[in-house]
Amino acid sequence: MVRKFLSVFLIFLLFGGMLQARDTRPRIAIVDFDVDDAGLWYGFKPHKREISAALVSLFTTALVERGAVRVFERKRLEAIMKEQNLSMSGNVDPATAVKIGKLVGVQYILTGKVTRFAYKGKSFDAFFKVGFKFKNKKLEGRLDIRLIRTDTGEVVYVDKGMGSKKFMNLRIATIGGGTDYDETMVNDIFEPIVEQMADKLSKKVQELKIESPEMSVKTGKVIAVKGGEVFINLGARNGVQNGDVFTVKKKGEVLIDPDTGEELGAEMTTVASIKVIEVKEKYSKCKIISGTAKKGDIVSRE
Repeated sequence: MVRKFLSVFLIFLLFGGMLQARDTRPRIAIVDFDVDDAGLWYGFKPHKREISAALVSLFTTALVERGAVRVFERKRLEAIMKEQNLSMSGNVDPATAVKIGKLVGVQYILTGKVTRFAYKGKSFDAFFKVGFKFKNKKLEGRLDIRLIRTDTGEVVYVDKGMGSKKFMNLRIATIGGGTDYDETMVNDIFEPIVEQMADKLSKKVQELKIESPEMSVKTGKVIAVKGGEVFINLGARNGVQNGDVFTVKKKGEVLIDPDTGEELGAEMTTVASIKVIEVKEKYSKCKIISGTAKKGDIVSRE
């Protein structure tokens, strides 16, 4: 009976520790991919935006599956970039990379360029006002990617990949018939490339060992107290989770050396204990467990 109790207790401690573990994986934002006109099949040129969006989706899925990084949500990224009047273009300069990193709290930006997405070969059967009917044609794709550190703007990793697929008797409509483009074409050609790139990129990120700098932040401040709820300036980017308990302390009189005038510190008095009930990106809402808290009080995770 005692052994059984000890086993259950140890399991509880193990899983309890796992639940309290902080997610220190770096964050990555994936911006749009440039699509080079020179390497693009004529019928695909009206679809550059769709091609870029499909690649962003492929990389998001691949990187999330591998788990080495946390991918910043695309819609939130677009909203923030639009609000700040920043371009989502793949042509990101170092200054912009640093600015994006500070705005959204990411350590890396992934961007790249499609240098080829076209059919190879010259022989085809033409048919009037509809388009072309290729026989045994091959669709080719080439992709370059860059990984940028947002604290320095430095390109820390690059990769190139290419792929192709043969199509039999493929009809490509042109003038008067639109195009036969659809997203499956991007997936057919680029998904294998992205999968290989994601493997190598994930390993590279693990080698760099750059953790989210905000995760090291253990203390913060009360920014507001409303209706019995306390708001603190620590959020998801600092690893705060629902259920976390913080100690609230009030700074007392500053102690000053009478000889040198140097500030030696201040007495800290514990005034409250609070529990997180809602986590946002940059702040959290808490309920008071005991005591009272005021704006400006210092909070620290227990």
